[in-house]
Amino acid sequence: MHDHIDNDSAVSTPRATQRRPQRRAIATRDGIASAASEHFNTDGYAGARITDILATAGDSKGAMYHHFPSKESLAQYLVQGWGTVLVDTIADVTAADEPALRQVASVQRRLAEIITHDHVARAGLLLSLERAVDETAKIYTAWTSAVTVIVEQAMRTGQLDDTAEHSRLAETLCAGFVGAVHVATSLGEPATISRRVDDLLTLWLGTAPATSPTAPVAIR
Repeated sequence: MHDHIDNDSAVSTPRATQRRPQRRAIATRDGIASAASEHFNTDGYAGARITDILATAGDSKGAMYHHFPSKESLAQYLVQGWGTVLVDTIADVTAADEPALRQVASVQRRLAEIITHDHVARAGLLLSLERAVDETAKIYTAWTSAVTVIVEQAMRTGQLDDTAEHSRLAETLCAGFVGAVHVATSLGEPATISRRVDDLLTLWLGTAPATSPTAPVAIR
């Protein structure tokens, strides 16, 4: 019998062994983040307790602190996740060849759909305005700034009248979006988030969001 070592096997086995703990660690982290999101959404940042989060996740305190040294760091992780959702959504919408005004509606509608069905993203949004988590509201400010750029393009191209009210459109739509999410979450009605955001867009833009006009819109 000849001793034979398969080089591929010799190399892949340790790597496979390394990957399994990594997958478990990621699953543990994601499970804790998901459980925390549920409690942040229902109890708020101040009211969410580590013991309740761990009970929901089914993990130990040691497992949590391996990934998140504090409740604040856990909340910041969720806010960063929401920031990634924002960046990806805005980049996707603005890459499309659509009128700027329609892009404004598309950004808010897509984000509303995500928030409606993803409680982790929803928690990230709500936590992004918690001073204890993000004192300067960096993610929220970046969101309004990105939408403002699109609104300004809509005004330059004549899709919106160049008025003071329209110059504040991004700020108003983002604030209204957050308000809609807060109300729907507090009432235990996350399924209504998209409808509430659609209503907000219709009131501001004067038409159904799916068919945002390319002609100038005047405030009545």
